[in-house]
Amino acid sequence: MDYPNSVPSAGLVDGKFVDENLIAGTPGSLIPASWGNGVTLELLKVIEAAGIKPSEASNDQLLTALRSNKLFVTAPQFDSDQSVATTEFVTRSGLQFSGFNVFPASAALTAANVGGVASFASATPITATLPSINGLAHASTIHVINAGNGVLTINPAGVELIETCNGTFGPVKLGLGDSAHFIKLGSEWRLYGGSVSDKYASSFSGVYGNVGYQKYPSGNIEQWGVGTTDANGDVYITFPISFPTSFSSLVATHVGGDGAMVILVGGTGTKQGCRLKVRSFSGQVQAGWSVNYFAKGY
Repeated sequence: MDYPNSVPSAGLVDGKFVDENLIAGTPGSLIPASWGNGVTLELLKVIEAAGIKPSEASNDQLLTALRSNKLFVTAPQFDSDQSVATTEFVTRSGLQFSGFNVFPASAALTAANVGGVASFASATPITATLPSINGLAHASTIHVINAGNGVLTINPAGVELIETCNGTFGPVKLGLGDSAHFIKLGSEWRLYGGSVSDKYASSFSGVYGNVGYQKYPSGNIEQWGVGTTDANGDVYITFPISFPTSFSSLVATHVGGDGAMVILVGGTGTKQGCRLKVRSFSGQVQAGWSVNYFAKGY
């Protein structure tokens, strides 16, 4: 398809049609029948390929044809040429990452890794630096996996930031088998998924140390801590957090150089805490004896 350059009588100017200029006395271009028929046939072939019968009374058949499901051919699954992708092709090709790259040592990722998976594998601690957010499209993503025994520390580029799911900022550390999914939002990378994000979720939240707790998706909660007896041998325990529904059980041990019995005083267990009684093997009580406890509830 082209202008009728081979027809001198068409009167093209600079290869294009022009109008008649009465003031200048120049004639307008003529449209040869061959050219007019050619343009019409080009359009009709598109309309007919979509299974539509041409009609002089309709002026939107070309648009209807272009929007139909009969005009374009679906490429083979996973085809990677530059042909138009039909919705059928997209549906059956599945969701695919842009690539999968393996790094045996510390590395700085680039924009080429965006949309893909970066898998690190090292026997010793290494670092991964996320691509700079400069120039990246909003909501760009990147997935990072630690397939090695060494801890993988993920840092942002330069002075940029990584925000975790609970609103804190800083590097993200992955152990063996851990994964982290990041999304570029505004001026930062945001952790939004992967196994490492579980510890920031409310159903997995916890505090470690000699006093702490751990939540589980089932709703169960485990809590632990320490206490000291008063002169009556009582230990008043306040759990690190209140059980949302109920306190169910507790195990406690005496910390010392001799045997002692620790009991949960009946009727004192609540969602907030409990009272323990500690006696020596001879039934004595004393202030200053230490106790470690482990409580369960939901």
